[in-house]
Amino acid sequence: MSATLTDTTATLTAPKPVLSLRTPELIDHSPVAIAEEHRWLLALGIPFVVAAACFAAAIGTGWIWLMGPTLVLGPMLIIIGFIYLSLSSDANGTE
Repeated sequence: MSATLTDTTATLTAPKPVLSLRTPELIDHSPVAIAEEHRWLLALGIPFVVAAACFAAAIGTGWIWLMGPTLVLGPMLIIIGFIYLSLSSDANGTE
């Protein structure tokens, strides 16, 4: 063989897995933690969904007056919800 020609035949090997695929361990949450999570989801989720529906209706129909409820129900109620939830949650309490 000359110096410019090399052997191009190579053996293929299976790639190594990057991540190990394990089943996640289930964690039991206390009923207090689940109730707190549901309270946050309801208080923040309902204004978000209603504001998104008003915004979609305003874009879809072209009625600009629907942007008013979007602005009131979206950011304003969500900020009020965050303030209420943060003041009323017991983050440092024991379960």
